[in-house]
Amino acid sequence: MDKNQQKIREYVEGYKAEMMAYWKELVNYQAGSKEGERIAALMQQVSARFEREGLSSELLPTGCPIPMLRAFWGKERPGKPILFCGHLDTVFPNGSYPENPFREEDGKVYGPGVCDMKGGVVSLLYIIKILGKMGYDRHPVKVILVGDEETTHEGSRAADMLAEEAAGCLCAFNMETGRLSHEVVVARKGCLDVRITAHGRGGHVGNEFTSCANAVEAMAGIVLQLRKLTDLSVGRTVSTDVISGGTISNAVPDSCRIEVDCRVDRNSDIPFLQEKITEICRHTEVPGTTAEVHFPSSMPVFEERRETMALLEQYNKAAAAYGVAPYGPLHPGGCSDASFLAKAGIPILDSLGPDGGGAHTMQEYAVADSLFTKTAILASTILDLDEAGI
Repeated sequence: MDKNQQKIREYVEGYKAEMMAYWKELVNYQAGSKEGERIAALMQQVSARFEREGLSSELLPTGCPIPMLRAFWGKERPGKPILFCGHLDTVFPNGSYPENPFREEDGKVYGPGVCDMKGGVVSLLYIIKILGKMGYDRHPVKVILVGDEETTHEGSRAADMLAEEAAGCLCAFNMETGRLSHEVVVARKGCLDVRITAHGRGGHVGNEFTSCANAVEAMAGIVLQLRKLTDLSVGRTVSTDVISGGTISNAVPDSCRIEVDCRVDRNSDIPFLQEKITEICRHTEVPGTTAEVHFPSSMPVFEERRETMALLEQYNKAAAAYGVAPYGPLHPGGCSDASFLAKAGIPILDSLGPDGGGAHTMQEYAVADSLFTKTAILASTILDLDEAGI
């Protein structure tokens, strides 16, 4: 461990109480992705905190009630910006937990969003504070935080804005939940959300059966056709996960609705699936029925890059200095905002927040010490970042 790494560790040690207090503050403010006013208020609070810490911060309109937070530290510096990205929303609406849900127990901390991903927000802020203490002045640092990540930015411009903000950056660090498997995400599948509604003619099963057109039966045919689009050999899956239709068993249903989740390893598969699914919906198997399809949102593939692997190598060099074993590369099926950043063609390391488990459940937790260890590792990585290597 060199002198700079030793200083970083000392700064992290000195900030531990502050970091835990801010973590607690963020987690105890409960706000789900669809609670626009509460999320916007939380983002305003975080923006004000950033301003007090010496960043310039603003809230950008996204075309929906939830803004995007953009902050800079050292914006005047000549180098390409280093980008931090994250989100402040959770899947839990206000009141899902009792008041003040943050708690510590046996080395873990619990509460809504404690790992997904309010711990990552704490980490990025204190990395910037530590870099300031170290006299870092090579690159501007940009922070982008959103408030609707858990709904895939449906009805918002945030997805496009993420790609725009990433353009021209040196690299990006997405502060999502750290992996208990001791891996860092270097690529992710793309995804496509699909909503299909089948329409038919309802009526009494006993008296009007022959004049009816069963929308549920029409949708059943569509579901079977969708299943055939899955091709595991190319990393493509099409999964019908929600279905609703009909009211009572003696009435032919006049409508049926499904929600479908598609995951892909190739960006070219997204327009391919849109075309194929649209074609399937043009030809229902039940006479007198029709179907309409809507694609509310999609995320591009976050593809592995040589520069990303070089960045992971530098991260692991920093980890070794603190006695931490190398992190392996991971390519999971789940999506994150790193996919939108990837459209800018820059190297990205994802899931660098504190390690945790149980995300999106009432048992969500994070390993407390991992917040401090990974803050030190990433601060050291940035301090020694070799621009030529990425």
